[in-house]
Amino acid sequence: MVTCHWLSVLSVRPTTALGRENRPGCSRGRYRWRLLLAAVLCLLVCWNHDSRAAPLPAVDATAVRVATYDSGRPGPCVVVLAGGRADQRFPLHALSQVGGWSLSRGRLVTMGIDVPAIPAGFADQVAACQPDWILELREDFYYPRAGLATLGGSLIHTSQPAVQPIAVAMLAAINAGQSDSQSHFQTRPGSPQLSSFALHWAGQHDVRAALLVTSARQNTTPTRDLRAAVRIRQHRLGVHALLRQLQMIDTTIQVDQFVDSRRAKPDAREKLVVGIYDGPGSGRPMPFVTDLMNGLSEVEAHPIHPVEIQSGGLASFDVVLFPGGMASHQFDALAVQGRRAVQEFVRGGGGYIGICAGAYLAARQPYTWGLNLLNAEIVDHDHWARGIGTVQIELTAAGQRVFEARSGRIDYHYGNGPIFSPAEQGDLPAYEVLAWYRSGIGVNGADPQVMVDTPAILAGKYGRGRVLVSSGHSEWSAGIEAYLLRYVEWVGRRGANRPE
Repeated sequence: MVTCHWLSVLSVRPTTALGRENRPGCSRGRYRWRLLLAAVLCLLVCWNHDSRAAPLPAVDATAVRVATYDSGRPGPCVVVLAGGRADQRFPLHALSQVGGWSLSRGRLVTMGIDVPAIPAGFADQVAACQPDWILELREDFYYPRAGLATLGGSLIHTSQPAVQPIAVAMLAAINAGQSDSQSHFQTRPGSPQLSSFALHWAGQHDVRAALLVTSARQNTTPTRDLRAAVRIRQHRLGVHALLRQLQMIDTTIQVDQFVDSRRAKPDAREKLVVGIYDGPGSGRPMPFVTDLMNGLSEVEAHPIHPVEIQSGGLASFDVVLFPGGMASHQFDALAVQGRRAVQEFVRGGGGYIGICAGAYLAARQPYTWGLNLLNAEIVDHDHWARGIGTVQIELTAAGQRVFEARSGRIDYHYGNGPIFSPAEQGDLPAYEVLAWYRSGIGVNGADPQVMVDTPAILAGKYGRGRVLVSSGHSEWSAGIEAYLLRYVEWVGRRGANRPE
């Protein structure tokens, strides 16, 4: 036990009943500050003693997720780590994507730390990998700008001569996707003062290392959050460029195609991989990611940006979900290449889920912003902003099978979603209604009765793929939030109830 004689150290004098020293000119406030300072010093001394005397605890196996990808051929060992501090969800998510590339040589080890501090013994875990390179992924809050001392948008590396050209290549890969030059990442050598496990450990062991820091917010006035898919992709771009420079992956490995090669193994249960559109015209994707991965053990979910869709990223997925927002903005952001990619994905057997704006997006033309995935047209689009509120729906017999529910009216959150009717075009099969609107809503001149007895949830086929759209939001409707999980199972051909 440590005893702190802090009163004698600070020479605190006896006081009167009023709390003042027995000398003029010494205020009660100054005395209290001395007491506070003394207490802090005591805690520091005690903590320092205990930290030297107590043995370090063993590594908590649940705190660090380690995955090893071995090519079976000689080559470098690269350790990519993330986490170990607060607010690192997106770097950690990126780790789950970088293991899907087939390695041509060497070994890749990913280490995700699920606690906000580096666990005791973690350095030994890293040392056991015998790495040639360590890359630490981190997220900060802002891009660097004058008067704001942050690390956002930076690649900070060790000083070995061989590191510089690799850092330049990594930076070029990340900045190629930045249209605004003020948002470009910067590179610089590391310093001992920088808080980075990778740089610190590498300096002790003469290993090459870098710290890649992305930003949560744009350098704008007012500041705006960068999309999850953008932040995750920036990390993936950095890892991809590093592996390319080390000749661990060849030129056929695309950064936006990250299907985990282990899914093809016969002894592994195949995951259903769901992409959540995350671009102009949509809200935040991560609540969907969380709900799906918590609700269905066989589901893996990732946000996906229009750029990734345009570059072939849907090849990594079984299902794509377009959430609420603005269909016109989603349509424009996809551009011709992205819209064609979505159509080809579904035609080839992929699943499409559209919620509210995403349901509009599935409609066929003459609706201007439709992808022609469903044999359905939009009714009364002039009154699209018809209101937000709770309406009632009723499941059909097919809907009862899909959602494993009984008949009866259900409260359903509506927010300016599409009103559908059959398009009756011969090139697509007729859709099947899973739920009907039994009440309506109408503001801004809209007639509520127009909604009544029109489809609220409907499904159809497009080529070899399945399409399911929800005009409203079951995920925001009390008691039927789990319908979202059934959407995924149906278009992904999973679950016990799978009507054709």
